[in-house]
Amino acid sequence: MLTRVAGKTTIRRLGHWFGWLALAFLVLTLLTGYGITQFRVVDPLTFGVVGKAVSQRWHETVALLIVVFLALHVSIALWWRLRGGSTQ
Repeated sequence: MLTRVAGKTTIRRLGHWFGWLALAFLVLTLLTGYGITQFRVVDPLTFGVVGKAVSQRWHETVALLIVVFLALHVSIALWWRLRGGSTQ
């Protein structure tokens, strides 16, 4: 029984991590979007490392990662609720 509880806790914790990763990538998407539109501001602030082209590539890649991590987060949350997990 202890391994069953530990497994549920691990799955729930994994769901939380996927949610936080989705949020972090959402913030990164906002920052890279700003880097695309305001590249004259972002380029000097990052010493030329993050220009308009780099921001565009990151923006496209991060959008896909948001979808993946959000889908994993929601899937685990739904699975947890349908299996009768607690709300905490």
